[in-house]
Amino acid sequence: MSQSVSGSANLLKLNSIGLKPPNFFLGLLRAAAWLFWRDPVAKPEPPQPKRPRKPTLGYTVGDIPYELLAVVRIAWYRKGMAYEIEEYQIEESDDAQKQFHYIVGTALNQGADVCVLTQYEPEALGVPE
Repeated sequence: MSQSVSGSANLLKLNSIGLKPPNFFLGLLRAAAWLFWRDPVAKPEPPQPKRPRKPTLGYTVGDIPYELLAVVRIAWYRKGMAYEIEEYQIEESDDAQKQFHYIVGTALNQGADVCVLTQYEPEALGVPE
């Protein structure tokens, strides 16, 4: 008996300050919405990421000024599209072949396309076929 009196007293307090008691049907609708619109337990697997591009090496033997070992152009890609192109002119010197290997090797390892124009055959510069 005392619980019903205190329960009705609480309702009177809520009504006196301008608040209405919660609607029973609103609670049912909230529970149904939670059941139907929640995330499924077994989520589908995310799509597989795209395979990275394979870098390519283009090698051309042609005429260039005699003081140059090679002209190297590097194309960098982002999201499948070229966004930067660099050009290096490697002059003939004692460490020119080391510079060539460093520039070309680093660019290929980082996924860029490399084009080389030189007057030397690939075997002379240590480029595998």
